[in-house]
Amino acid sequence: MSRLGPFLVAPRLLRRPWALPRRPSGVSIVTGPCAGLAGPGAAASLCSGPAAPSLAMEELLSRSVPPLPPYETREKAPPPAELRSAEFMRSYRALEAGPPRAELLTRLAQDFGVDHGRVAEFSAKEMNGVLRSMLSEWFSTGFLSLERVTWQSPCEVLQKISDSEAVHPVRNWIDMKRRVGSYRRCYFFAHCAIPGEPLIVLHVALTKEISSSIQAIVKEVPPLEKEDMNKITTAIFYSISLTQQGLQGVELGTHLIKRVVKELQGEFPQIKVFSSLSPIPGFTKWLIGLLTSQTKEQGRNELFTDAECQEISEITGDPAAEKLKRLLTNNEWVRSERLVEALHSPFMRLCAWYLYGEKHRGYALNPVANFHLQNGAVLWRINWMADTSPRGITASCGMMVNYRYFLEDTASNSAGYLGTKHIKASEQILSLVSQFQQNSKL
Repeated sequence: MSRLGPFLVAPRLLRRPWALPRRPSGVSIVTGPCAGLAGPGAAASLCSGPAAPSLAMEELLSRSVPPLPPYETREKAPPPAELRSAEFMRSYRALEAGPPRAELLTRLAQDFGVDHGRVAEFSAKEMNGVLRSMLSEWFSTGFLSLERVTWQSPCEVLQKISDSEAVHPVRNWIDMKRRVGSYRRCYFFAHCAIPGEPLIVLHVALTKEISSSIQAIVKEVPPLEKEDMNKITTAIFYSISLTQQGLQGVELGTHLIKRVVKELQGEFPQIKVFSSLSPIPGFTKWLIGLLTSQTKEQGRNELFTDAECQEISEITGDPAAEKLKRLLTNNEWVRSERLVEALHSPFMRLCAWYLYGEKHRGYALNPVANFHLQNGAVLWRINWMADTSPRGITASCGMMVNYRYFLEDTASNSAGYLGTKHIKASEQILSLVSQFQQNSKL
């Protein structure tokens, strides 16, 4: 038989029904378009000749089977790098064990090794941005729930709130009970994947006016009777702390303050004033740096007026800059009431300039100031001896600052600060800044 029809199978192939029939030489199996032609003449015209069947099959396959990707059709040959690696291994094995091989490896490490320090430095910048972006998505407000802490909250939650307080440390359980009791509110954000686990905590004091001293908030015991709504007209944000340091850079604090404002407005419609009572970290360090630069040049005075220098020198018995530098380092200056009074005016205007005039890339140098100003708050008031704790004296010479939130203006204030780097400040702040500019030569 010289030719088999399209559906005729050689009898000997029936013995293996699972195997594909092999096409013997000279036999054409006509399928597809050729198999369905009307007559033998058409079949002969399209499928005659030795190359016709294979061309018809290739055309059919090209229509029904997608082409292979390039890497499947690429010649399977080892890349040059693999060839060089194999050559290096042969050369290495040819060396004698011991010093020859050790010398080769030492030279490779010294002359061709990777500078891990530089790699880590370059990759850290890119990695920080990637991680911050990912964390911002994972911890977006849609996944966060606002929860209030009370004395009836689970003990482990109260313990975590106490341990994470970084601004004004909690001294004991009585102190913790006071911070979640009457005329106080404590809120935190929790993630839907880990409910009940505080991520960031905000403490609020409910008062009649903008507070000027933290001692009045964290040390004075409020009355135990039911809260009097007539005595609550102001909300003071006096502490905000992250419990997870890995979330620094994620805008949780901004969202938490906004959510808490809405929560308080629902509970206390009469509250019209929202303000912070914030620390001023870094002010003392900045001031000591200025005093150090002055002591390097004898007779140089750019911080105090002549009358202030004379008064300070009479109290301390030494040149003002040199003595103040030592007193600020060990906090001894607060022991003298005369010196505290003498430093009141110059330190107030220096602090105003530190918050308003000292910049980093055009924005406020102080991180707390930068946070509240980005949120649209107004640099409202600097308070003298507002935090007389050792921490407050060490960080900011005992001063604290109010950032006031005018809810109708926060959006425009925030846009102005972020866009033009303009700081919205009160008359008190601007007056102190003006005094600094008149009496100092920085």
